[in-house]
Amino acid sequence: MARLTIIHGGTSDTSGRRGRALRSAADAGAVVRLAPGRFVNAQDWRQATPGERHIARIKALHDRLAPRLVVSHASAAALHGLPWTGEFPDVIEVIDPRRTTTQSLTHVRKRPGVGRVLRTVVMIANGRRITDLVSTAADLAISHELRLSVPALDVALRIGADRDAIRAEVAGRTAVHGRHRASIAIDLLDARSGSPGESVGRVGLDEVGAPRPVLQQEFHDEAGLIGRVDFWFPEQGAVLEFDGRAKYTDAAFRAAGATAADVVVAEKRREDRLRRHRDVRSFGRFGWREANDAEALRAILHGIGVPTTRRPFTSLR
Repeated sequence: MARLTIIHGGTSDTSGRRGRALRSAADAGAVVRLAPGRFVNAQDWRQATPGERHIARIKALHDRLAPRLVVSHASAAALHGLPWTGEFPDVIEVIDPRRTTTQSLTHVRKRPGVGRVLRTVVMIANGRRITDLVSTAADLAISHELRLSVPALDVALRIGADRDAIRAEVAGRTAVHGRHRASIAIDLLDARSGSPGESVGRVGLDEVGAPRPVLQQEFHDEAGLIGRVDFWFPEQGAVLEFDGRAKYTDAAFRAAGATAADVVVAEKRREDRLRRHRDVRSFGRFGWREANDAEALRAILHGIGVPTTRRPFTSLR
C-alpha cells in the first residue's frame, strides 16, 4: 500500500512560508487540499487506491482529533485493508465515547459511543485507537447496505475475523436499527469470495432467491486443471462467472507481458473447456449491471436453468 505524504501549509507550517504557495498550487490542481493547511500531491492522489486516499485523510486530521476519539466504521475499514465499493467517505469516521447521537462536521463524523464497550487496537504510527477487525465488521454490517458491507466482511473473514464473534458483537449492541440487515450480511459471508464484484453478485443472487452456489469450485479435464469458477450450481450443472472489467483492462490482473487480447483469448479457451466438461450443462456470465438489477440477473439465471423464487422484503437490506 502506498503512503501519501501529507504536505503541511498555512498555520500548520511552522515556517509560515508555504501557505500562499500551496493555496495557489491547489487552485492550479497541483495539490489536493484535504483539510485546512493539509495537502497531498495531486498526481500521487490520482494514482492511489480509494483506501490509500482515505488513509491520507486520517493522517491529515489525526493531530486535530481529541485523544478520546476512536477511528471506526469506514475509516477503520480502510486501515484494516477492507475493500469498499467506490470511494470511501470524504469524512473521517470516529466513535466519541461521550456522545449519544451522531454529529457530522466538515471533515469528521462522530458516532455515539456512550455505553458501548469498545474493542480496539492501536495504530503503531501514532498511537491512535481504532476499532478492531471484529468490531469494524459489525459496525459495517449494521450501518451499511449489503452491497457495501458483504464485500468488506468477506475479506474480514479471510484475514482472521470469526463469523460467530461478529455475530456476537452485533447481538451485544443496544441499537435495534440495522440488526436484521447485519444478520443477513453475516449469514452471507464467505471467505472464498474472489473479489468485491463476486461478493456483490452473491448479494444479488440471494435477493432473487437463487440456490446458494458453491464458490471457487475446481474443474479438471484430461489436460489437467481447467480452473476455478466463481459460482457453481451442482444440482443444475450450471456455472456462473462474474465478469468484471478489471481482469481485461487492468494490467495488475494480468500475467507479466500479457495483453488484454491475451486475457480474452485465454478466457475463451477456458470457457470452451468448461462447456465440454461432463458435469457442466450450462454456462453464464454477469457483471456489475446485472448484480444490481434483479430482473436482469433473474433472466440470466433462468437462461442457464437456475431457478429463483420471489419473496417479499419486509426490511431494509
